Amino acid sequence: MKRVDTVTEQPTLPPLDVASLPGDLPGALKYAPLGETELQPVASLRGTSEPWAKRGESPEESLQAITQLRPFIHVARLQGQIVGYVTVERDGPVAGAAYMRNIVVKPELRHRGVGMALLDHALGVARDMYRKTLALRVDPANAPAVAFYRKAGFTTVATVVSKKSGKLRLLMSREL
Repeated sequence: MKRVDTVTEQPTLPPLDVASLPGDLPGALKYAPLGETELQPVASLRGTSEPWAKRGESPEESLQAITQLRPFIHVARLQGQIVGYVTVERDGPVAGAAYMRNIVVKPELRHRGVGMALLDHALGVARDMYRKTLALRVDPANAPAVAFYRKAGFTTVATVVSKKSGKLRLLMSREL
């Protein structure tokens, strides 16, 4: 019997009514840990964002990654819809520092303060973990992300090689 591989498309998230967004968009966001029923929408958001979309990450791979990261994911909601998420782990590559693995914002809400609001939430989560520093890794070729983190007060503490991809990453941190 001949095996036929099926192509699974990334489920799409419902569109937001951008015209009805509140004036204080960052202030209107509500945060919560990722719930069991929210794995698929968050995996879909990841799968349509960089760098995962560029890598061709499959919907199954996105779901598996989100499932593994679930204890560390905090989602941001607007009008009852997930519009972004951030992962904050208690330990990471810098001893004694919390580690922010991902920050993802729904494409139509980028450059509207949602990313900075998620980052501020991550800083609060790190403080709640009794950490004094938040660390992250970023691709040095991703100039907008590097500029975003520098604007938020992060400084480069080292250049490291990613174990997963073998590519250079900036290790950045910020005191809380």
